[in-house]
Amino acid sequence: MEDALIQASQVGDIDALYKLIWEDDDILRRIDEKMFIDTPLHLAACSGQTHFAAEMINLMPSFTRKLNKSGFSPMHLALINGHFKLVSLFVHADPGLVRVKGRWGLTPLHYAIKHENIYPMVNFLVACPESIGDVTVRGETVLHIAVKTNMLEALEVLVGWLQRICHKDALDWVAFIPNWKDEQGNTALDIAVSNMQIQAIQLLAEINAKNSKGEDASQILQRQTQLDRRAVLKMLRRHTPVVTASSLESIEWLTAFLRSKTLFPERLAVCIKRQRMSISGDVLNALLVVAGLIIAGTCQTMYNPPGSFREDNNLSTNLTNSGIHGGPSRNVAAATAYGSTLEVSVNSSILYFASTIVNLLLPDTVAREIVAALLFGLSGCYSMFLLIMCPYPAGTVLLFALFSIYVSFHCIIMFGDRQIQRLTRFCNANM
Repeated sequence: MEDALIQASQVGDIDALYKLIWEDDDILRRIDEKMFIDTPLHLAACSGQTHFAAEMINLMPSFTRKLNKSGFSPMHLALINGHFKLVSLFVHADPGLVRVKGRWGLTPLHYAIKHENIYPMVNFLVACPESIGDVTVRGETVLHIAVKTNMLEALEVLVGWLQRICHKDALDWVAFIPNWKDEQGNTALDIAVSNMQIQAIQLLAEINAKNSKGEDASQILQRQTQLDRRAVLKMLRRHTPVVTASSLESIEWLTAFLRSKTLFPERLAVCIKRQRMSISGDVLNALLVVAGLIIAGTCQTMYNPPGSFREDNNLSTNLTNSGIHGGPSRNVAAATAYGSTLEVSVNSSILYFASTIVNLLLPDTVAREIVAALLFGLSGCYSMFLLIMCPYPAGTVLLFALFSIYVSFHCIIMFGDRQIQRLTRFCNANM
């Protein structure tokens, strides 16, 4: 490469670049033909020349994926030299650059974890979620690198990301990444246990990581420390405050959010959303139709309650009076009351279950919120009708308990959904 082009790249002189192109319009193509070379984009990345790098990306996009003789791409060099503004430029130009493997199969995400560059790391995960599954030539995952370098803050972010990310491949990532073995046959948990990194073990326990023998963190510590299971579980429990966000557009907030402990409502919401994403469109439509028919059929109870509560009430009175005059005993009335109450309780459970299924299967849109509100109102009216009509105290208590469980479950789901939607909105806004 000509000295004039090298100097222009290092100082970021765009005018000098075009002067050289004017003199030799084939100058950049000849550079691109070489397999391993420090291109002008590599030199600009080392020097932090953002404007020159942006110009070069427009002229020669192929330079972004080319490795130099040391095995580094321009994005690797920008990250290693601490030019994070330039790193963001590369990410916005092509999110796939996060997965470009350099020396030893290390991607920019691996380097960010290794040197605990937290903000670029979070930016990489948001821009290219698939990068979390990349493995080095030594068989190391992102978790291996974080544990080996004892980068606990990076490990916290990775654990939080695996727990919360809603992606079509999320179930596969959660299954294989925590339990992946490197070239020496060690999982991330094996390494953490061998170095007695208690905080790392606590974090890995949250994603059910296992060692090479299939043992989880509690089993390993229980064997090594001779403590009972309750004491070990208490040792593994992580205590961190719940993070509140002042701005959804803040990368600092996202980092803190991912490092915070995942609450039960979030876990439940993520699990439901991942399962919904794994269901095909045809199966999803069929389930919604069936659930809708069940709701429509169950609501007929409002017009004709099973066993007719009013008839049961009259029957109970008549049987009681007959019992006084030597007729049938009160046991007959009690059996009839029990049967009607049980039948209505089963119908109520079916309605609550079907409406819950519809609410969970619908995609996250405004239409889902409207349908959820309508179904909640329908279930509430249905429950109030049965509570008023039911003449049996035991039946009233049972119906009220069922409705309370239904409401509580939906409140938990709503809270978890709000947390996950904040993460989803942030990711969508920064992609």
